[in-house]
Amino acid sequence: MGKPNSLPFCLNPWSRIQNARDLVINVRAFFYVKMLKMIDIIKTKRWVDRLNRDAYLYVALPRSYHEHPNRRYPVLYAHDGHNLFYPEDSYGGVTWGMQETMARDDVPEFIVVALSCAVKGNARLEEYNVFDSHFPSHPTWVARGRGHDYLSYVLGPLKDEIDGLYRTLPEREHTYMIGSSMGGVISLEAGFLYSSKVGHIAGLSNAFYASIHDLSKMILGASTYPFSMYLDTGDQEEGLEVTSSYVSSNRMIAQHIHERHLNIRFQYQEIKGGTHHESSWRERLSSVLNFLFLNSPIK
Repeated sequence: MGKPNSLPFCLNPWSRIQNARDLVINVRAFFYVKMLKMIDIIKTKRWVDRLNRDAYLYVALPRSYHEHPNRRYPVLYAHDGHNLFYPEDSYGGVTWGMQETMARDDVPEFIVVALSCAVKGNARLEEYNVFDSHFPSHPTWVARGRGHDYLSYVLGPLKDEIDGLYRTLPEREHTYMIGSSMGGVISLEAGFLYSSKVGHIAGLSNAFYASIHDLSKMILGASTYPFSMYLDTGDQEEGLEVTSSYVSSNRMIAQHIHERHLNIRFQYQEIKGGTHHESSWRERLSSVLNFLFLNSPIK
């Protein structure tokens, strides 16, 4: 059973009741903690031969998973798994709030599968891009693309394992992928290059500038594509590059998708005040998921 994130209120809801307002706050706290405990998170460590590294695998089961033993669920494959659930695992101590989001009644139910990212050298940049990555502010810095190794593992042996162990809906119609920054890059690539496996993708604060020409060619020449796609960037992004690099490259990718008139349910947003940080992605996670899972059979 997964552990709930630390909460800014007393976990014994009856210990500090002084008036009616305290009663309301503590009752809400009690049921919030109860909902978090309903999200079962399994965290394991494994060696991945194809990536030549250790990785933590996080699998989060939806709130009704144990209550409905005959029900099957769509699966959301997420990148940077260490940043999703636990502050002590995440970069900078801030998470996406995935556990809290999955516990909400207004968010559809799904299984989350997420590997932690590579941490040595440029390995994360290499795994999260099929193409070589280039950085305008660092013209001599190139990260060689190994995204096919990563995607062929996640959507091959790992997906087969997940479909065998859990009650999934394995078809592409029910397979989703989400990521941020370079995780948005590899999600976009999965949607077009692995569309036989992935039907829906979302990318937040996407670092499309890293391979803008290759990504443009991919979209403009695509014969296969996902059913639905959500892309965004903030107007205050400061990641590996300056804000203008994020905004201009995201606009270009969105324009190419519109130019193709593809049969994709597509949404592109520029987030006012959006920054390159987990706290910003956490704020919009529920709305992104509600768009992505609009036609999900499990509500």
